[in-house]
Amino acid sequence: GFDGDGGPALSSLLFGPLGLSVGDSTVYFADNHNNRVRAIVTSEANCSVAAPKNGAVSATLVPSRSMAVFSCDLGFTMHGVANLMCLDGALASTPPTCVGPNITTVVGTGDAIGAIGDGGPATSASINSPLAVAYDPQSGRLYVCDSANNRVRVVAPDGTISTLAGTGATPFGGDGGPAVLANFSNPSGMAVGPNGVVYVADTHNDRVRAIGIVGTVWTVAGGGNSSAVDIPAQSAQLSGPWAIAVNASGSVFFSDARNYRVCIVTPDGMLRLVAGTGASAAGPDNVAAVASAIGRAFGLALDGYGNLLISAWSHCRVRHVSR
Repeated sequence: GFDGDGGPALSSLLFGPLGLSVGDSTVYFADNHNNRVRAIVTSEANCSVAAPKNGAVSATLVPSRSMAVFSCDLGFTMHGVANLMCLDGALASTPPTCVGPNITTVVGTGDAIGAIGDGGPATSASINSPLAVAYDPQSGRLYVCDSANNRVRVVAPDGTISTLAGTGATPFGGDGGPAVLANFSNPSGMAVGPNGVVYVADTHNDRVRAIGIVGTVWTVAGGGNSSAVDIPAQSAQLSGPWAIAVNASGSVFFSDARNYRVCIVTPDGMLRLVAGTGASAAGPDNVAAVASAIGRAFGLALDGYGNLLISAWSHCRVRHVSR
């Protein structure tokens, strides 16, 4: 259901929240099944973010001074200070760069007819079911998960689009070589690290992969047969990794969606548990995040203080994990 605009966030109703990101003093998120982009204004006081459909209290967000999150129908990213880039998966385009009330198409024609248009203007290219975007402020490049085309596309600062990764074929392959010759299957989440490395959730191949600045691809997590944590990340067996966030030290957070957990890969390559118990039910608030079930999470974001925000899609909540 939908309700609560103009009132406390914990009294609102959400329906399938997805993408998250962090801006400046406002929380924006994708209330997906309500077909809205919504915002939560935070302050120096404690505040709470998001409620389930039945109105029960969800996770409490306690920002350290000011913070913000935003999203759209599927995913989104921040570009500069005032620009918001969103995804409209139903239209197979990446519509808005928002400055104030204005909206502009950045990538896509609205026609889902294949991965067409490389080498030309991004607004003349075809993409299909873009599920995530990531902006690199250092290079000025916008990365797009062209999910149904099993590719990652990149838009240069001059507006030209090209393929960064993926051949269109889906069986896992290509690690150690050029990402453009590697196979991806329904890439659904991405983030750019502080060193310019692009991290991609290769969702249907059950891996988190990385693409270096010279274009080489490798697996960061997944491909193993262990469901444990506190192990080398490449030994882990993931199930449907989706959202990704990277902090300033290069640690990679990701939602292991069908395993009902959020994990982190530390710079030494180890897999650690951040949130979730492996159960699909909604867990309690105000306990250790690893002791509270989160269900399937399809959005992650880090605020400026290192706190993690999670779109708990299964439970129609946005949850907060203190640093």
